Amino acid sequence: MTGERRRYWLCLAALVVVLPGAIVVNSWDSLSEWRRSRLSTPIAVERGKAQAYAGAEWQLTGLTRLPGATPDTTLIVAEFDAMVDDPALLQAGPCTIALTDDKGRRWLPVFLPGRAVRQGRPVAADKPRCYGLARAEKGKTIAMAETFTVPESAAGLALSVSIGGAMPAYLLFK
Repeated sequence: MTGERRRYWLCLAALVVVLPGAIVVNSWDSLSEWRRSRLSTPIAVERGKAQAYAGAEWQLTGLTRLPGATPDTTLIVAEFDAMVDDPALLQAGPCTIALTDDKGRRWLPVFLPGRAVRQGRPVAADKPRCYGLARAEKGKTIAMAETFTVPESAAGLALSVSIGGAMPAYLLFK
C-alpha cells in the first residue's frame, strides 16, 4: 500500500470516529435542555379539587363538550382557575396546556375559540387563555379557558397544565 492510499484510509477511519463525536458534543446542551423540559412528574388532581402548583392554587372548573366542525369531532372547552399566591413563580416560564385521553393521545388548544364555543359556552369564550399570566397579582383569581378539537370517540379526558419554572412537575386534572 502506498503512503497516499494509507493516509486516505486513515483519514476515512478518523472521520467515522470524529464526526459522531462532534455531533454529540455540539448537541449535548440541546439534549440536556430537552431532558429538563420533559414533563415527567405528574401531580394528579381529582375533578373539583384544588392543587398548589407554580405559585398558584389551580382548580379545573369544567370540561364541556360542544359539537365540532365535522360529525366525527367534538370541541372540548376546559375551564380552570388559578388563585395567585406568588406572581413571580407563576410567571417564571410559559404556561402550557394539553388534553389527553385514556389511549394516550394528546391535543394542544386551538388558537381562537370558534363560533360553536361563542354560542354554546359564551362565558368561556371571553375568558383569557393560559398564556395571559403576565398580569397576575397576588390574591387574585384568574379564570381561564382553553378549547380543544378532539375526535368524537375520545374518552377519559385529562387536562395537563405546566409552567416552565416548575417543570418537570405538571398538574394532571383527571
